[in-house]
Amino acid sequence: MRLQGKTAIVTGGGNGIGAGCVRRLADEGANVVIADIDDAAGKALATELGERAIYRRADVSQRASVEALFDAAVAAFGAVDVLVNNAAFVHKPGVIANFLEYGDASWRKTLDVNLTGMFYCSQTAARLMAKRGQGGVIINMSSGGASRAHRHMFGYDTSKGGIEAATRSMALDLAQLNIRVNAIVPGSTRVDHGTAVGDAPIPPSAVIPLPRQGRPADIAAAVAFLASEDAAYITGARIVVDGGMDAQLRSPSVDYTYDFSQYL
Repeated sequence: MRLQGKTAIVTGGGNGIGAGCVRRLADEGANVVIADIDDAAGKALATELGERAIYRRADVSQRASVEALFDAAVAAFGAVDVLVNNAAFVHKPGVIANFLEYGDASWRKTLDVNLTGMFYCSQTAARLMAKRGQGGVIINMSSGGASRAHRHMFGYDTSKGGIEAATRSMALDLAQLNIRVNAIVPGSTRVDHGTAVGDAPIPPSAVIPLPRQGRPADIAAAVAFLASEDAAYITGARIVVDGGMDAQLRSPSVDYTYDFSQYL
C-alpha cells in the first residue's frame, strides 16, 4: 500500500501493459483513472476495481481531450500525483513497413499519439503538480526500439527515442519542483489479448536470456516502484524490464550455450 491516498492516471490503461499497471497501482492503494479509447475494456476494468477507479475516454493526441481527462481526475479524486504515459500507436496496418514504403499517414499518427500525446499529458500533469506544490511522478513507457532498432518500424522506434530524450529533458526542468520523470523500457511482453511485441514462431528461450516473455505484471512492478517514495531519489532514468535482452550482444540461439546439467 505504498501509494495509499495518491491518484494515478494511466493512458492506454484498458488493455495489456496499461491494464497491468492500473491493477498494480490500485493494489498499492492508489486511486486510478483509466484513460483509453477502448470504452468496453476501460469500463470493465473500472467496474472490476470498484470505487477507487474510474474510466474516461481520452484521445491523447488532442489537447482538449487531455485537459478534460485531467479535469475529470481532479473532480473525482482531488489531485493527480502520478501519470503513466502508456498509450502508444504500434503494430497497426501500415505501421510495420520498410522505410522505403513507410507512409505519411502512419508517420503523423505515430508521432501524434506517441510523442505529442506524451507531451500534452505530461505538461498538463506537471502544471497541476507544480500548482499544488507537493511534487509528483511522471513515468513514460519507452521500448528497446529507443536505443536498438526493430526492422520495419521506423516511426515507432523514432517516437520511442524521442520519449527517452524527453524524459531526460523533463526530469531536469521539473526537478526543483520535486516532480520526478523516468522511463520504463519493456522487452517482449505478452499481453492479455494474446498478441506480443516481436511475436514469432520461435520459443522465447531462443531470443530472451531469461527464457520467457514478460508479463504486464512485470512492467507494472517497475511502475509501482518508480511511483513510490522508494524511488524518491531517482529521476531522468530508464529502467529496463526485458529479461536481459538489452544486455546481450547476440541472441541465445546464435551464441555459445553452456551445459548446466552438471549443476542441476
